[in-house]
Amino acid sequence: MRGPDIAWPAGAWTPEQTVTFLFDRVEAGDFYILCPDNEVDRQTDEKRIAWAAGDITENRPPLSRWHPDYGTAFREWLEA
Repeated sequence: MRGPDIAWPAGAWTPEQTVTFLFDRVEAGDFYILCPDNEVDRQTDEKRIAWAAGDITENRPPLSRWHPDYGTAFREWLEA
């Protein structure tokens, strides 16, 4: 349960929701587990992960989607 002294982001899951989801996915046989956050859909999470892998293979700066030189390219790629 969310405590009154914790400033939870609006889309954040509670620890209990996260652990329940984790165990459900492990029981289903998943190795990689992408936990939802009520703000971004799974497809967007997957595209962000693919872009981040491209940071390595294309020698971009880490977390380039927030970098001023790559932000526009990321947004265009994400919408494509």
